[in-house]
Amino acid sequence: MLAKTSKVIKRVAFFGDGAATENQKHFKDAYKVAKLLAENGYIIVNGGGPGVMVAATLGAKAGGGKVEVVALDPKMEPGNYEGIAKKNINLADKKTLTKNYPDRLNQLVKDADAFVIFKGGAGTLSEIGLTWELAKFSYGKHEPLIFFGSFWKKIIVGLFKGLNLEKIERKVVEVVDRPEEVIRIIKRIS
Repeated sequence: MLAKTSKVIKRVAFFGDGAATENQKHFKDAYKVAKLLAENGYIIVNGGGPGVMVAATLGAKAGGGKVEVVALDPKMEPGNYEGIAKKNINLADKKTLTKNYPDRLNQLVKDADAFVIFKGGAGTLSEIGLTWELAKFSYGKHEPLIFFGSFWKKIIVGLFKGLNLEKIERKVVEVVDRPEEVIRIIKRIS
């Protein structure tokens, strides 16, 4: 269970699968969570790409909310990068372009007050590792990590069992499988 934080949560970042399509569950879930957060006054932050990122933007806009994106400058994109989704960028209220992936990730982390993590790949793993460690370092005023989807339960339990995690590292994460739980948790811990 997530520990309380003194961090004021206004901006919620979405991490997840850049290849997710509109008919996939994690795309639909990201849309619903972003819509509900936006309806409750939160700003949605994402990496400006397709998949879960554009789902978050579309959901936020459907909920009457604001969106901030942090993306790689298209001239600086490496090979095998999901790229910028023009639809996402065009709908954003604030756009920040960075020169490389580490800068993009660091800016996303800097801009967000909480993280909702959906099914994803290696990029999502890098986001999880950095945000989880930073949450430990700032415990008490940490940015919470909310893993969305019941499949995460087995993964998180496996990490708890297999890694040498400190007690506080276990208190900065929680797994949920309904959009309403995201709002409930954010309100409970902040």
